[in-house]
Amino acid sequence: MNVENLSSFMQVLVALLFGGYAAEMAPVAQWSSEDITNLTLKRHRTCVENEQYLHLGLCCLNCHAGTFVQKACEREQEQGTCLPCEHGQTYTEHSNGMNRCLPCTHCRLDEIETASCTTTTDTRCQCRPGTFCVPDQACEVCKRCCAENGTHFPLQNPLIPIFIILVIIVIAIIGVALWWFLIKQQSCEKPCSGSTCESSEIVKIPIDESGDTAEERQNNQNAGLEGEEPRPESRPLLQETQSGLSKASPPLEDEDRGLGDSLPNTTSSSQTSLPGLPTGASSGSSPHQSPSPPRLTPADNPLGQRLVPLQGSEKSLKKSFDLFDEYLDVRIHNKFFRLIGVSDNHIRIAENGPPGDKVYELLKNWMQRQGLKADINDLLDALLSMDQRRSAENIASAALRRGYYKHVDTP
Repeated sequence: MNVENLSSFMQVLVALLFGGYAAEMAPVAQWSSEDITNLTLKRHRTCVENEQYLHLGLCCLNCHAGTFVQKACEREQEQGTCLPCEHGQTYTEHSNGMNRCLPCTHCRLDEIETASCTTTTDTRCQCRPGTFCVPDQACEVCKRCCAENGTHFPLQNPLIPIFIILVIIVIAIIGVALWWFLIKQQSCEKPCSGSTCESSEIVKIPIDESGDTAEERQNNQNAGLEGEEPRPESRPLLQETQSGLSKASPPLEDEDRGLGDSLPNTTSSSQTSLPGLPTGASSGSSPHQSPSPPRLTPADNPLGQRLVPLQGSEKSLKKSFDLFDEYLDVRIHNKFFRLIGVSDNHIRIAENGPPGDKVYELLKNWMQRQGLKADINDLLDALLSMDQRRSAENIASAALRRGYYKHVDTP
């Protein structure tokens, strides 16, 4: 009797085990291809931005600011289980579908706390008195400053005044040396008996007794003075008058004219001594003008014209997101996304995600906010305003080369 009871008990146990397994496998076996397709479509749904989040194909309502999602919803358009953030430790500024709150910021040693962290606001920090942060830049370190009428100015490098003093000393030494050299030259040229000369005294240079040199003869020939009688030995050079002038002129006037006539003679001799250089009179033509630089065509300048999508506005724009990930400088990521209107909250969420998806997700967020107004030309203009012309040209050139866009005047 005991053996029969044990055998019956084992049969019942085996039947229960295999019956439960069959009951679990039955729903999976009953799924049709249409059910699987609907489940796949639910996973790729797009929920309302800043109001809903996607979970297992369902659009759940966001938790309020100051809370996070502990458990997602199980039905469409419902809110899951939300728990508040820890006061003074974590926070969320906006409604969200995050599974944890953001950590509060801790002020640096060179900053003071102006507002404590709450469940809905982050800690607010400010540079200590006497220091400041450069505007329009990430405040990584506070710099010392000096205040003048309430305006802050950065302190100058202490080595700059020393450098300026050294430059002034060097310039002064050079000026004194040049002045001494000129005084020495004048004292050697002036035949004065005393320490000073009278202003009415005229310096007279005697003519060499050995006769004219080859250069002097050439000067006379260029000035049209050849054939005149040679200068007397005792006659000063500066008192000689030009041929053709009246002999009755006063000697002082002759000296002034002789000094003026020596200038064209010197010019003529200079032109004659350099026969290889063309002059305006011999060439008879004006100097050649440098050719104007060639104008850049749209193919050479990818930013010369606006870009027009070739595969539809949304499709071409999404394909170009990978180009921004490839050519955009990593150091300006956050500044660029703030400039085009992406919130700091979304930037932090993207930074906590996979690094390779940051640029794509933030540009996708920007496109959803812009709607039909989303245009790659606005992104390129934002890069140009940040002096990132090389990145903008590389992105535009790659978009044209890969067939995502074309120039507006291109057929």
